[in-house]
Amino acid sequence: MILAALAAAAATYAAPLDLPRTAHVDMVVVKTREDIRAGKTTRNSGETRYDKTIEAQGDGYRVTLKPTGTKLALSDADAAKAEAAFGDLMTRTIVYTTDDSLAPSAIEDWPGMVAEIRKAMLTLTAGDKDTAKAMDSVITAFGGMSPKQAATVLLKEDGFLTIATNVELELGKPVTYAEMLPNPMGGPPIKSNGALVVQKIDARRGVATLRWTQTLDPDSMRASVSQMIEKMTAGMGAKADSPEAKAVFAKMAFDRSSACDYEVDLKSGLPTKADCEAKIKLTDPTTGETGGRNEYWAITQTLKN
Repeated sequence: MILAALAAAAATYAAPLDLPRTAHVDMVVVKTREDIRAGKTTRNSGETRYDKTIEAQGDGYRVTLKPTGTKLALSDADAAKAEAAFGDLMTRTIVYTTDDSLAPSAIEDWPGMVAEIRKAMLTLTAGDKDTAKAMDSVITAFGGMSPKQAATVLLKEDGFLTIATNVELELGKPVTYAEMLPNPMGGPPIKSNGALVVQKIDARRGVATLRWTQTLDPDSMRASVSQMIEKMTAGMGAKADSPEAKAVFAKMAFDRSSACDYEVDLKSGLPTKADCEAKIKLTDPTTGETGGRNEYWAITQTLKN
């Protein structure tokens, strides 16, 4: 959908991918997550370095993503616990296929990766049988995803990077598009409005600066919430019409927004820098309190050959 919209734009900027048949890239991802509940913010962050090998294959690419180092902002005790549970996962090489813009299309050996995730989570919850049982059910559902769905969910950083890859745009003129996104509260999908613009072309540095934004369409969001409430109240009978129930449902609301600022190498077409954010804000209908999650990514890629 994004590429279809971009194709209609006037082409005064273009930096098509021009990589060696086998390209070697140093990739660094610094991720920070903030969880906001009951007025309190919990913050976690970590840094992962990768050796990334991109091989031309058919109409797309085959990518090998090998972690070479991970730093977690945890206490010594928590870090030791996390490493004991997730050590194999943190060093696991992921191989996946992509389209011609490096958008992930499928993870290879997805069942093997699910088995490692299950092992890690059960190790982490070994002291709590109820939590371990609940986690096993979650992982079973997680494992039901197809390799294509898994690529979209797990390779989020690459999903951000591909937005600024292989695009043709007129400098300073945003290209807009619409896309349906899942409702994080379980209702019908919601229409989102996205935009991508080339802000600057720096010939001296050999890079272009682009910005991408995505927000929920207010009307679509309200319609989704309304349908979700109708479903929830269908089995409540007369209780659904009580003032108390109506007051609770009236408070049900959420919002979501995402954005990225990019630098793209004009010679190779590879995004070399991306600062991204994704924010979800939820209102607890029972208390009226606002909470949510903010995620931030600082991504760099350096072509080595």
